[in-house]
Amino acid sequence: MATEKFGIEYPVVLDNDKEIWSAFSNNYWPRKYIADDEGYIRYDHIGEGAYAETEKIIQDLLNERSSRLGLKVDAGQSLVEIQESRSGARTPELYFGYDFAYGRDRLGNAEGFNPDREVRYVIPGKLQDDYFYLDGVWKNVSDRMILVSDSGIIKLPYFAKEVNIVASGESELAILLDGKQVSQEDSGGDTEDGKVRTSESRLYNLVKTKEPGRHTLEIQVSGPGFEIYTFTFG
Repeated sequence: MATEKFGIEYPVVLDNDKEIWSAFSNNYWPRKYIADDEGYIRYDHIGEGAYAETEKIIQDLLNERSSRLGLKVDAGQSLVEIQESRSGARTPELYFGYDFAYGRDRLGNAEGFNPDREVRYVIPGKLQDDYFYLDGVWKNVSDRMILVSDSGIIKLPYFAKEVNIVASGESELAILLDGKQVSQEDSGGDTEDGKVRTSESRLYNLVKTKEPGRHTLEIQVSGPGFEIYTFTFG
C-alpha cells in the first residue's frame, strides 16, 4: 500500500518477522547501515538527521568502487549537496514507548511512564522545552501510547522547522501552533484546514514552517484508539 501511495518502483525488502532487525541486534528506528560493494558495513547512524553526511558516504563509496575497478564514471549531473540546519537547539526524536524511553525519557507529566497500565494524565501549568505532555487516559505500551479516553491532548514546546509523528488508528487531530489553529502557510503535508486524519500506520507531517524556531505544538485528539509512537523533527 505504501509503495503504491508514494510511487516507489524499486524493490523494497519486507522484514515482517524481524529476522534482519534481529540479525543486526538492532533496537532503533530509523537506523541506517551503508555497506560497500564487498558487503562490509562502512557507516552506521541511529535516528533522523545526518543527511548530508550520509550522502557524502554514498558518494565516497561509489568513487572508491570505481577507482578499485579501474572504471571511469562521469556523473550525468552534479553531485547532490544537502543543506542541513546546523543549530544544536533542534529538539531530538521523542519516544512514546516505555522500552525506547530508557535513558532519554522526555515525558514531562508527573505521572510518568507506567508499563502496560492505563494512566490518567494531566498537563501541568509550566512546560519544559523539548518535553511532551499528555492529557486524558493513555495506555502505556512498550513501543507506543494508545488513547483510551474519548479525547486527549499532546502538548510539546519544541525547536525545529518540521514536526512529524509516527502514528496509527483512525482519528482526527486538531493541530494548534502557539495556541492558534496552524495556518495553511505553516501546515505540514498531512495537515489540511488545521486537521490531520490518521488511518494507516505511517509518518504524518504536521507542521512545516519556513525557518526553524521555538514553538509550542498542541495536538487535540478526537476518539479513542489513536496510537502514537514517536515525534521526529526536521
